[in-house]
Amino acid sequence: MTEQHAPDPGSFAVDLRAVCEVDWIRLAFTADASDPVFTPPFRDGPHGRPAGRDVRPSYPLEFVVETSTDNAEWTSVYRTAAGTGGVVNIQLARPVTARWVRMTSHRRSGPHPLGLDGFEVYGDRGRAGIRAVRP
Repeated sequence: MTEQHAPDPGSFAVDLRAVCEVDWIRLAFTADASDPVFTPPFRDGPHGRPAGRDVRPSYPLEFVVETSTDNAEWTSVYRTAAGTGGVVNIQLARPVTARWVRMTSHRRSGPHPLGLDGFEVYGDRGRAGIRAVRP
């Protein structure tokens, strides 16, 4: 019997609200490779049944980060097939011009929805630095 996962891809995007030079990106996933899919309850409920359990969200095992200036054509700036969840810092080889940045998961660690706690984009917009955050 094979475990069925919800369909991928799933994606998250950030609108920087202006065209910027993007230097690096930080993704903070709720779970990482050391987290179990669920944690058994530590005490029983009525009639000896579990009182509940803590279900962990998934993180992407395979994902791509892309940028766009027009929200129509996208350019890949990072790709991995060995995601481990947790905090992922992506230093770009060279700054890219973008207004939108998105992360698309193509394969997840488990059957539960992706848990993304932070999506931070760092770079420069003229004289003012940018820091776009999307929980």
